[in-house]
Amino acid sequence: MQAVTVTPGERDSLRILDIPDVQGSDGQVVVRVLQGGLCGTDAEITSGLYGEAPAGSRYLVLGHENLGVVESAPAGSLSAGDLVVSTVRRPCPEACLPCQSGENDMCLTGHYRERGIQALHGFMSERYAEDPRYVVPVPASLRGVAVLVEPMTVAQKALEQTFRIQGRMSWAPRQAVVLGAGPVGILAAAAMRIRGLEVTVVSREPEGSTRDALLREAGIRYLSTTSAPIADLPRRLGAIDIVLEATGAAAVIAPALGILGRDGVCVLASVTEVGRQGEIDLGAWNRQMVLGNRLVFGTVNAGRRHFEAAVRDLAVAEERRPGWMERLINRRLPFTEAARALVRAPEDIKTVLDFG
Repeated sequence: MQAVTVTPGERDSLRILDIPDVQGSDGQVVVRVLQGGLCGTDAEITSGLYGEAPAGSRYLVLGHENLGVVESAPAGSLSAGDLVVSTVRRPCPEACLPCQSGENDMCLTGHYRERGIQALHGFMSERYAEDPRYVVPVPASLRGVAVLVEPMTVAQKALEQTFRIQGRMSWAPRQAVVLGAGPVGILAAAAMRIRGLEVTVVSREPEGSTRDALLREAGIRYLSTTSAPIADLPRRLGAIDIVLEATGAAAVIAPALGILGRDGVCVLASVTEVGRQGEIDLGAWNRQMVLGNRLVFGTVNAGRRHFEAAVRDLAVAEERRPGWMERLINRRLPFTEAARALVRAPEDIKTVLDFG
């Protein structure tokens, strides 16, 4: 079978290779891949910045955003023909308490493995085999958008933790700001609207852009940093209860913390470059956090329950605004053109590779 592969650590090593077809062992689900989404992680792996091939392999099959259809499955799990997405992270060999509990996304050792990223082949092959514990069914009605489940899980985990934390308050959050209008930012904003929050997305794209129009259709306000500096947001919007940072830009972190309202929570959901330096008054920052009962936390990856929550939210979004989510996927290419697909244009939101 064919697969999209890289040689980890080597820049521009992406190749379409013929690799051995999967032979699902007893107890495994065999899935035929329909689509794979591309994101910044895939671009960074292809650039040689990180990534680890499985033991004994010179190549790594790329891809963690996935959608497929079951070809065969153990009795009592799934059925042939079911649409599915698979989770990404697998337990550490030390079997730390979170991994024992099925919360691989909260692994304590850092020795977890990740499909298409670290020590496990990804989903950008014509088929894959997987333990049914990590395979999540998707309704057929979501066929057009289910490849967005994995990026939506970032928002699901962030919001689950945020609302759990804010259980400390006698009032519920009302206003949220999302910094960044990439797929994660837009999906997070959509999930927040489903929960009744007033949401403003802030990004570099000019007002009137494709992203602006798309967000406004869903009742989400859009502001461009060209006309609305981040520091001015509290003056324009009032108290901000939740800030979710999804830009990937280190320079945005300090402003993100600075606009947070009293009793608010700031979620850092993007990984930034190491070595980016800037000035911050730590005394003023500490004073702001302490005197305002403010909290900040980071979040990465997701567990099965977040995938299931993402499926539910995509279904709600489709019911409320049919076709809206699918418009986030504004570039589709066959998987054999993966190298071209990784070259992004400014108007691209989500690029998806089709496997048939």
